[in-house]
Amino acid sequence: MITKILKTLLIFCILFSVILFLPVFLFSQDKSNTDENTNQNISTTNDDNAEANSLNIKIVSVNDVKKLMSEKFKTISDYTANFEWINGDAHYKGKIEYKKPDKILLEFEEPKDQKIVSDGKILYIYLPSLKVVVTQTLSEGTESEILTTQSEKGLYKLFNEYAFSFYDKSTLQKFNDTMAYHLKLFQKQPKVGFKKMDIWVSKEGLILQSNGVSPNGLNVSLTFSNIKLNTEVPDYIFDFEIPADAQVIRNIIVPFSEKQR
Repeated sequence: MITKILKTLLIFCILFSVILFLPVFLFSQDKSNTDENTNQNISTTNDDNAEANSLNIKIVSVNDVKKLMSEKFKTISDYTANFEWINGDAHYKGKIEYKKPDKILLEFEEPKDQKIVSDGKILYIYLPSLKVVVTQTLSEGTESEILTTQSEKGLYKLFNEYAFSFYDKSTLQKFNDTMAYHLKLFQKQPKVGFKKMDIWVSKEGLILQSNGVSPNGLNVSLTFSNIKLNTEVPDYIFDFEIPADAQVIRNIIVPFSEKQR
């Protein structure tokens, strides 16, 4: 029973970490300097290749895409979207709702009724099949990738620890039924987490898909669809009441930095 719980929690922690890349990129105020490596600043000298968007930002270099994502942040207070996550052979899907600055709700269709929710102070992971609720207090001192990617500190960390470049072309490409930019990210220094990723960003600055390889070698893919912005998501949906018959496990998600101290 304990082994099953821990295995399930590990999967959910990875999922939570990956999903929180969406608010990090989507709601970003880019504090990083422009990428200095010429391979991470691919540009075209012909202005005709610069793509138009509603924010009137011409996309010439990868830093323009980052700027586009950053500027989009200023117009958004909340969002909802459907997500589909593939982790090796495992397949999950559901709905995500996010409200600035730090409230998030993930409701799963598969596996049925599983849930991740945070009101910004406490994170809950609900596993109804096991009748288990994991709670984690979210403090300012928490430095793990899982818990900081939704914060300003986590945002700063992401833009500083990853180098951005175009995956192949610096222009919009076909992605499903829309057009998007294809970017790749590499860790600047080896650390825990994804060593490299690639993401698809819409011409309006929204992440549509992120892909990577987990530390244990599994291919991970997270796709977002039906994204709706500024729908006045209510606060009460981020309140979670622990079921009376659930076993509660508290504060087992330990920051990597604290493990090393």
